[in-house]
Amino acid sequence: MTSFGWKRKIGASVQKTAVSKFKTSTGVADSNDGDDDEVNEFLGMGEIDWLELSRVKKKSKVLQLEDNLAKSTRLKQEGTTLAEAERYWEAIKRWDEAIDLTPDDATIFEMKAQALMELCEVFPAVQTAEKAVSLDPRWWIAHQTLGRALLGLGEIQLAIRTFSKAIHLNPTEEELWLEDLKWAMDLKKQNEEKQIEIDSINSDSEKENIAEKENDSVHLTKQTTSIRAR
Repeated sequence: MTSFGWKRKIGASVQKTAVSKFKTSTGVADSNDGDDDEVNEFLGMGEIDWLELSRVKKKSKVLQLEDNLAKSTRLKQEGTTLAEAERYWEAIKRWDEAIDLTPDDATIFEMKAQALMELCEVFPAVQTAEKAVSLDPRWWIAHQTLGRALLGLGEIQLAIRTFSKAIHLNPTEEELWLEDLKWAMDLKKQNEEKQIEIDSINSDSEKENIAEKENDSVHLTKQTTSIRAR
């Protein structure tokens, strides 16, 4: 029974196919002709070390990921610079490009949510902040930004709950206590007071309507009694 190791003798046509596949999978296909000699040398002039080929392909993927990370970092920084100049739509465009390269980076989504709030794009801001929270549930800043977006949407109770989560994750951050949570609680109190006032007005109006109906009823009764007396 014939057994084969990692290296196996192959014909020239098979070697050419392997070279082509190797170049395509590792990105060598876009290089100049001089790289073919390097590939042939790697392939052992008629032999393929499949273990080494696999290692190189993995290394190529790692390099590609590193390249994506570098591009994403650059785009993220460009977006930050644009946002600081209040050029929010341009910043969002840069961040969207960065997200395509590193879709699991919660910090990009969090910054994008802030920019959307500045543009009064409240609902997209909430969705984007929720994505940041889902990617990094233990990052208190993501919860803080989501809470602020929820306030912009008018979801005060949800905002209070979200700020409370942020405080749980970072209880020493005074801004969460003195600004965010206090702001939400003040809005809640104002809404409750307004609701009490509205309920009071409605109640008075209802009482007036009842009184008018009673007066009309009494007046009608008197008229009916007067007619019968005649």
